[in-house]
Amino acid sequence: MMASVYAQEKRGSGQPIIPVRFLENYEYLKDTSQISNALDHLKFIPINDSKTSYLSIGGELKTFYESIKNREDEGEAYLLTRLMVHADIHLGNRLRVFVQPASGFESFREAPPRVIDRDELFLLNAFVDFKILNTEKNTLTTRIGRQELNYGRGRLVTIREGPNVRHYWEGASLLYNTKKWKADAFFTKYGTNDFGVFDNPILDSDETFWGTYWQSKNSMLFDAKLDMYYLGFIDNTSQFFNANGKETRHTIGGRLYKKNNHWDFDIEAAGQFGSIGNSNISAFGFFGEVGYTLDPEAIILKRIGLKADYFTGDQDANDTKVNTFNPMYPRQGYYRGAGALYAANFFDVHPSFIIEKKNDFSFLVDWSWYWRTSTEDGLYIGGSGIPLLAPNGSDKSYLGSQLNFQFIYTINRYVNTTINYSHFYSGGFIKDNPTPMEISDFMNLALQLRF
Repeated sequence: MMASVYAQEKRGSGQPIIPVRFLENYEYLKDTSQISNALDHLKFIPINDSKTSYLSIGGELKTFYESIKNREDEGEAYLLTRLMVHADIHLGNRLRVFVQPASGFESFREAPPRVIDRDELFLLNAFVDFKILNTEKNTLTTRIGRQELNYGRGRLVTIREGPNVRHYWEGASLLYNTKKWKADAFFTKYGTNDFGVFDNPILDSDETFWGTYWQSKNSMLFDAKLDMYYLGFIDNTSQFFNANGKETRHTIGGRLYKKNNHWDFDIEAAGQFGSIGNSNISAFGFFGEVGYTLDPEAIILKRIGLKADYFTGDQDANDTKVNTFNPMYPRQGYYRGAGALYAANFFDVHPSFIIEKKNDFSFLVDWSWYWRTSTEDGLYIGGSGIPLLAPNGSDKSYLGSQLNFQFIYTINRYVNTTINYSHFYSGGFIKDNPTPMEISDFMNLALQLRF
C-alpha cells in the first residue's frame, strides 16, 4: 500500500533487516561488543584472523493466506509460502560473493499456478562484486550475475515484494558511490521463472533492460533530495490495444522527495519515447504524494496523506502514435481493484490516514478513485502492456473506487504480521465491461520471519 518496500521494524541496534538483503552491512559486528543476541553470530563469521574476510548468513520464511472474490461473489482462497536463505561472503575489502536461493509454493489454489506464486527452487540472487575503486571518498564496484534491482519508491523498477515470487535480472552493473551521490548503471536481461527445481532459463528472455539511476544523498532542489534516471526497455513480443510487435521504450524521469517534522512530499515524473512495431511512443507518467504528521513528537503518530497519479493512454486508435504509459516493473498488487490495475491509461486520487507507533504497529486506511485518461484506450494489467479490457467504443472514463485497510504489527526484531483488506466498487467503464479478472474483495494475512 502506502508503505515503502523497505518499511521494516527497527527494534534493537545496528543494521535493520530489510527486504533486499544484499544491501545489509554487518561489518560493525567485527567489534564483538556490538553483538546483542545469538543470531548476531550468524551475521559476522570471520574467515581469517584479521577479520577482513567474513561470512554472513540470513534467511526468510513468509507464509500468507489470500482470499479473492469477483463481483459475482465467486472466488477462492489459498496459502502461499516463501522460503529464502542467503550467504554473503566478503573476501577482503574488494571481492564479494552473494548467493540467495529461494522457493515459492502455493496450496489449495484451484486455478493453474501463476509465475508470481510458484517456483519450487531457483536462484534469486547469485552475483560477484569487485571494487575497482575503493577509497574513503569514492567506491566503484562491478557486479556480474543474477541480481535484484530496486530504485526509488519502486514505481517503475522494484523487487516485487508483494507476491510470492520476486523479480530478478541477469547481467552486469556498475555501482558508484560518493559522499554526495549514489549512481548505478546496468545492462540486463529480465529473469523468467518456471515452476520446478533450478529450471529457470539463463539469459533467455524477450525483455532486455538497461539504464542508469542517480540518487543524491544531500538536499538539492527546494531543499529536497533528488533522483534522476534513464531506463531502456526492449520487449520482443509486446502487445497493446492499438499497437503490437517489438517494443523499444526509453524512459527519462526525476523524483523530488522531502520529509521534515510535519510535512513530507514525494513527486516523480517520467516521459517515454521509442517505438512499438511501426508506431512511435509518446507517453507520460506522474506520481505525487503529500502528507502531514499531526504531532511528530508523539509516541503514536498520526499522518494525513493525499496521493494522485496520472498515466497517459493512447489518444487515437487510428494513428501511428502510442501514448500508453508502460510502468515496466512496478510494485505488483499496488492497485488490487479490477484485477490489479497498473500504471497505464488511468489517473487516481486517494486520501489516506495512518496511525503508527514506531517499532510496534501501524494502521492505514485509504480510499482511491480511478478514471481512464483516454477513452480511446483500454485497461492493462502488469507491465509490457498486457491487455485487460478493450476500449469497446465506450465514452465512460470513471472506473470505480477502492477502500483499503492495512495493519502491520511487529512482534520483535525478526517477526512481523500484516493484514490487508481491499474492496473495489466498480463503476462506469468497468461496470459496463465485466471481466473474470476483476477483483471486488481481496484479503491477505501474512506472517513473516527474517533473520
